[in-house]
Amino acid sequence: MTKSCLYVVGIDIGNPGDLTHRAAETLRLVQGLICEEYKNGSRLLKSLDLKLPLHTLNEHSTEPEIRELFDDLFVKNSGSYALVSDAGTPAFADPGAEMVKLCRDHSIPVHSVPGVSSLMTALMISGKRHERFLYYGFLAANHEQRQKELNIIKNSQAVDYVFLEAPYRLKSLVADMCKVLGNKRKVRLFYKLTYPEETVICTTLGDLLLKAESLPKGEFVLILEK
Repeated sequence: MTKSCLYVVGIDIGNPGDLTHRAAETLRLVQGLICEEYKNGSRLLKSLDLKLPLHTLNEHSTEPEIRELFDDLFVKNSGSYALVSDAGTPAFADPGAEMVKLCRDHSIPVHSVPGVSSLMTALMISGKRHERFLYYGFLAANHEQRQKELNIIKNSQAVDYVFLEAPYRLKSLVADMCKVLGNKRKVRLFYKLTYPEETVICTTLGDLLLKAESLPKGEFVLILEK
């Protein structure tokens, strides 16, 4: 392995069996792990019977803190490190992208070790031929701002929209969608992908709002149909 480099490593999104052989081998060779939370990083290492220094980088990390971590790992010292997220693909809609940018800006090699993506997993079992779609990601957490964003989407129905959201915001997200887009707009909910309780619900916003009341908290992807 290159002495000083960053490996961006995709991991599973719920089923440990989806961790690739290459990802496991990469984690066995690096000098440390950059993760979102100590708990999840420790669990990943334990599953591989590994002990590595853990460095956290998450949504609460400030730019100065990310820069300090970069300096500690790649400037004051040199070595190979793996960047992972809590689940799935790192540096995609998460602050790990800032570490990747710093490495590229300072000519430190960045290598991809692809893994599972909740976005692509949802699309491949959606039952629709998505030649075009719009990945929107996360809407604003604030109700008022979220409804403003949804009003813009309401006037643009050329493609399906794909959303991600925190597990505990499913009901409030769907409620705002009903308020702005109406109860009859068709949606597809992909709930707890790759888990034994994986569920796909193809329905309307109004019906999904009712179903969301009984769904335990869990990761999900939501496709809003055009």
